[in-house]
Amino acid sequence: MKLIRFFTKILFIAIVPLITIDGLRKADLTFDPRSGNAYLATFIDKMHLLDSVPSPRLILMSGSSMAFGVDSDLLSKELEIPVVNAALHFNLGSKFMMEQLTSTVKKGDIVLITLEYVTTSQGKYEEQLIISDFYPHAKKWIHFDSFTDEVSAYTNHRLSDCRLLIGEFWAGTRNKPISIEDTTSVFFRKCFDKNGDLVGHLNNSQPTFSNPELSTDIEFSQQIKDLNDFATFAQQKGVKVLFTFPSYTESGYEKNMPVVKKIEQEYRTQLKFPILGTPENSVLDDSFFFDNVYHLNAQGRKIFTSRLIQLLEQEGV
Repeated sequence: MKLIRFFTKILFIAIVPLITIDGLRKADLTFDPRSGNAYLATFIDKMHLLDSVPSPRLILMSGSSMAFGVDSDLLSKELEIPVVNAALHFNLGSKFMMEQLTSTVKKGDIVLITLEYVTTSQGKYEEQLIISDFYPHAKKWIHFDSFTDEVSAYTNHRLSDCRLLIGEFWAGTRNKPISIEDTTSVFFRKCFDKNGDLVGHLNNSQPTFSNPELSTDIEFSQQIKDLNDFATFAQQKGVKVLFTFPSYTESGYEKNMPVVKKIEQEYRTQLKFPILGTPENSVLDDSFFFDNVYHLNAQGRKIFTSRLIQLLEQEGV
């Protein structure tokens, strides 16, 4: 009995702070306008678009490369079809993204998917849990490797929330206003337009950014399986699924060409639905990028959108 009481006390000591933090976080999300304007809170708006825009429509899905890199108004005008840009963040992972699509696609839809070369299948629990704070249904799309992983991820997530709250109060940034007119802020909910395109960076000065080396160990079989599983479901539902390669800097492509070609070969041999273009179709001069090797600036998004239009028209869209 003493041993049971001991472990009960330990469990109580461990759980009560997490419940308290959880309550504080929920209150913070409910009452603080800055939390409601967080970048990942945009998931709410993306889901609203997916639920409300009538079919047939063209749905774009990727990490932030498509969020930054497409002019959906131009795409819609040229292809004469409504466009929903559902792209948000690569760390959600391909499995999560495909489950998001599975829950929302409708007969007659066309889905265009691309994955940045650093996208994994599993994604990152922290980003997925943040999404589920804002959109609770999304928790069903988080796949933990084990119960221990789930407990660890949830604990780390709530502790991160606590550090975030304390840090903002300490830095005095709690109620700092940010808006689309802001020429310094980029990642916030209101930086998106009515189609889901990220436009908050278009009036910002261009920062310098690094050109990271891709790991030669990158392997995309699981990501491709996620895409194929979705495509099987989608095609049975009367949804057309297409793939294209992500926008990428010229210097990044030259530096990482062997890895990119290896990934392309995996797609060519394993993907079970049409691939539009080649990695080279999506390579642009470095001057057309904003703050990393995937994020296009105002000029770059026009060029990339024009290339997408050409590829989609060749596919009969």
